[in-house]
Amino acid sequence: MATIEECPEVLHVRLSPWERIGSLHGDILIPRSCIVSSEIVPDPWPLLRGWRAPGTGVPLVVMLGTMRSRGLKDFCAIYRRKPARIITCEGFTFARVIVTLPDSH
Repeated sequence: MATIEECPEVLHVRLSPWERIGSLHGDILIPRSCIVSSEIVPDPWPLLRGWRAPGTGVPLVVMLGTMRSRGLKDFCAIYRRKPARIITCEGFTFARVIVTLPDSH
């Protein structure tokens, strides 16, 4: 499962080897200066927008990869209907990064 490491200058989204394969993407480093907001939502599925390209997806089970819609790109690493953290960015490759929280949360 993807993890988020808080570093002084960046937020580091670490993907597992299987997530890298499924999302066709490597780890994501988000500069703190690009982060507009961060929130936790109980179910991220209703908030997804656009089409998955590239990546892997089975509705309500797993969504790994880039979601594209009208000039916006979101990166997702979400599983089932578990709580997720949504990081909204400006001036970054992705408008949002959505990652399921570990079971301990």
